[in-house]
Amino acid sequence: MVQRRALEADRRRLLSDHAIWLEDALGVAPKDLSLYTRALTHGSHGKETYERLEFLGDRVLGLVIADWLYAEYATDAEGKLSFRLNALVTRASCASVGRSIGVIPHMRLGKQAMDDGAYDSDNVVGDIVEALIGALWLDHGLDAARSFIRARWADLM
Repeated sequence: MVQRRALEADRRRLLSDHAIWLEDALGVAPKDLSLYTRALTHGSHGKETYERLEFLGDRVLGLVIADWLYAEYATDAEGKLSFRLNALVTRASCASVGRSIGVIPHMRLGKQAMDDGAYDSDNVVGDIVEALIGALWLDHGLDAARSFIRARWADLM
């Protein structure tokens, strides 16, 4: 057991602060760090941006929340489920999750976005959270994405 703890400490020392934060925030160690770097990169910073991952993550988030609501509120009609879904997948809820996991210092923004206040923007922070979900799904699959979403949206449910 002592040897295992020592190996874990050595492994974490070898990882960058970025990778350690990702593991702590997402609940799994990144296998493909480039996915998460892209998920954290705004268009003002470079060519490899979060936009495609955001598209994917938005759909994964919607699926996981819809499945969760369907199981949790077994007697609710479609309209009530849709209302709940729409309240949970808003830009503001995604941004709230982003702030709670400490995403802001890890965001990769260009000067113009920084000057425009992107660090405080629910749109940008929320988009990045959706992109992280997309990266998580690509890197680890649906179960890991579901675990992250259920853990981080539990209080919002």
